Amino acid sequence: MNKNFLKHLTQAHSWLGLIISGLLFIVFFMGAISLFRSEIYLWSVLPHHTPAQGEVLSPSEVMTLAIKDRPFNAKEHLTLVSPIAEMPFYKVYVDIVLPEDATTDIDYVSLLMDPVSGEIVANIDDFYLADFIYQLHYNLNIPNGGYIIGFVTLFLFFALVSGIFIHARKLIRQFFLYRTQEGKRDQWLTMHNVIGVMTLPFTLMYAITGLIFNLVIIYQIAFALVLYKGDQQALLNDAGYTQQMPEWLDTPLNTSAEVDTLVAQHIEAFGQPPRVIRAYNFGDSSALLHIFGSEDGKFVSPVEQVFALDGGETLFSRAPETPNTMTTGRIVLATLHFGDYAGTDLRLIYLLLGMGVCVLIVSGNLLWVEKRLQQRQASAKSIALVNSMTLGSTMGVILATAMAFLFERILPLGVAGRDELMMTSFVVSLGLYLVLAWFVSDKRKMLFISLIATAFILLTTILADWVLFHEQITTALNAGFLAVAGVQVGLAITVILFVTVAFSLFSKQNLDVYDSDPTASSGSDVDADISLESNGNLADEPLIQR
Repeated sequence: MNKNFLKHLTQAHSWLGLIISGLLFIVFFMGAISLFRSEIYLWSVLPHHTPAQGEVLSPSEVMTLAIKDRPFNAKEHLTLVSPIAEMPFYKVYVDIVLPEDATTDIDYVSLLMDPVSGEIVANIDDFYLADFIYQLHYNLNIPNGGYIIGFVTLFLFFALVSGIFIHARKLIRQFFLYRTQEGKRDQWLTMHNVIGVMTLPFTLMYAITGLIFNLVIIYQIAFALVLYKGDQQALLNDAGYTQQMPEWLDTPLNTSAEVDTLVAQHIEAFGQPPRVIRAYNFGDSSALLHIFGSEDGKFVSPVEQVFALDGGETLFSRAPETPNTMTTGRIVLATLHFGDYAGTDLRLIYLLLGMGVCVLIVSGNLLWVEKRLQQRQASAKSIALVNSMTLGSTMGVILATAMAFLFERILPLGVAGRDELMMTSFVVSLGLYLVLAWFVSDKRKMLFISLIATAFILLTTILADWVLFHEQITTALNAGFLAVAGVQVGLAITVILFVTVAFSLFSKQNLDVYDSDPTASSGSDVDADISLESNGNLADEPLIQR
């Protein structure tokens, strides 16, 4: 390979990775946590309400209870998400008629309902932590954030491909080589390369699927203009998207028995309950039932059916034996992306790989800083900026996430704007940390304090669990709901890890100060150890830099 081309490719890889590193860390860190968003959601809910034991209510009974005493807009939708092992509650979305003096444009209510008693536990968004983390993963919780993340994944894909070209010749020969006796730059380079190679299939899969999910509208427009000559509806039809718009007949009809019959037929045919049930014109003779599910025991086997509730006529059916290629392909990508096609062990592997990519991002930034420190004409301000950005966009995000967990636990359920307060705790914590990361020159000491502070916040969250809800947690455990304990174990492991890393850094710093011989440094490390003592200068050294 041409050396000049390789040099330019390396520079592009380095700079592009640096530019997207902050957002990319958020994507992978939040994505790794989101693999357990069902457990996090249950960790939020179960201390406030443990599902009753007994026979689960039928879909029609839940529908009736959900619309009772509500201004239900029957001309719109009524949607049920069925309870499963990972989410033992009904999630119900009821479209409502807004009063003329309404101060909001939200025309639906989202209800979390006990599957046995039918009790309305809370609004779904009252427990927003899991969804907040998940939305940070794919759209940063900001308008049009999905497009931003889409382009970040596009640049990630380029960085991965360029990294393969850069290290192609040494990819296998030096895969197991770790330079423990070399300078910091060589150690960071080795760590970056090894983690990059080990996580390569994982990161490629995420880059491709994330790119498709976040920029699908661009592909859709291109296909509609070029292949379908502007007929976007034809594109949607071929892609398997169905839209039901039944005509309102204004003839009341009780279709509860038909709903339960159709759901029972689905269970008998496909071996498991439908995942989503959506009624159109519910209570009218024109009512339709739209069912989404899958066949039990299959990797990807989407089922979608539409029935007329007045008579049970099948209006639309897509079963595993008559698949839509686009729909099947989309679900295959989503299944791979979310890692939900096996058990908890697979999600734990995904979690470790996701955190490995986070280390890959940090090591890439520190590698950039080490390289600049070896250049005597390097810009001190650029080094300070990268150090501050790296610390703020990584450790700052981690600490802010820990704060969000604490607020989710200690905020009472009846507090107005509970979800907004939790989000505010995250944003304020992250904002303050970014400011401190810029003004504090001793980044290593700040990292040590941050690790201990994050561990303390997480430990406080665990203690708050047992102080505030010890009876409820015990009841949930006795009922077989292990989500609360599982999240607590995860938080406890994180506390131990952070404390261990923090004191490891502290011990290493003492060794550097008292036991090192500056004159014994190699030529490459002499320049790396140059530092000044003011903000904006070389004292803003790499996070693991003396």
